[in-house]
Amino acid sequence: MKLIEQVSADAVGKFTFAVYPVYAFVETGDPELLGTCFAIEYRNRKFLVTAAHVIDNHKHAALALGTPFSNELVAIERLFHLVDPGDKPREDDPFDFAWHELTAEEARIIACIPEDNIENRRSHEGGTGLYMAMGFPVSKNKKISPDDRRARRLIPLMFRYTNLQADADEYFKKRGMSPETHIAIKRENRSINEDGKEENTIGPKGLSGGPLINTGLRLPFSSILPPKVGGMILEKDEKSQVIVALRLSVVLQHIDATIGRFSSL
Repeated sequence: MKLIEQVSADAVGKFTFAVYPVYAFVETGDPELLGTCFAIEYRNRKFLVTAAHVIDNHKHAALALGTPFSNELVAIERLFHLVDPGDKPREDDPFDFAWHELTAEEARIIACIPEDNIENRRSHEGGTGLYMAMGFPVSKNKKISPDDRRARRLIPLMFRYTNLQADADEYFKKRGMSPETHIAIKRENRSINEDGKEENTIGPKGLSGGPLINTGLRLPFSSILPPKVGGMILEKDEKSQVIVALRLSVVLQHIDATIGRFSSL
């Protein structure tokens, strides 16, 4: 338990500063929480990563990020690259990712996870990995107090959930996924909160697009590796009791292919 507490605290300290809630920003009403995103440095450039359905669902709204440390909204350009679902509806898309290269102004404001702290390929370490999901659940971010509304201030509440990697081969096969491209962790109805108390696990709606952190701890224990962002949260499945993420390496490959194509023009 001490090891789990240690690696969890390390992950919180290392990554939460670059995880953001995504809002549909409307001048005449309260911002609507759409999901979560995170910012990374990659090949000396800076990117936002999120789930495509977070962007798809509000194509005509202005987007803004909540910044937990300043309680302000940061407007984001809508120039997102979305993976093409082909002839499938987005909800059936097993990849479902989107990314946006930060403008110079956005990069000045938005803190990013350094490239050394992201996984650009699948780890083949033995054992079962311990992962942490991070994001902003709708259930904890529904209401804005009258005082905060008058001050046009947001105080987003982040949720973190830690559990072991799950064997989800049957679910992957059904969804057109694979262990090479996706990660699943167990989702249980009861969990330990940050105060060490057992409680009902918060519903994951709103966590879509957030990072899944490989804490570096694997069981049976042999050693602890540095924590890294291993994936982007996509969905949960009640029947299989898993939370599923797309490996970040898939998104990075798409960035490489797109940036390379633009560079050759």
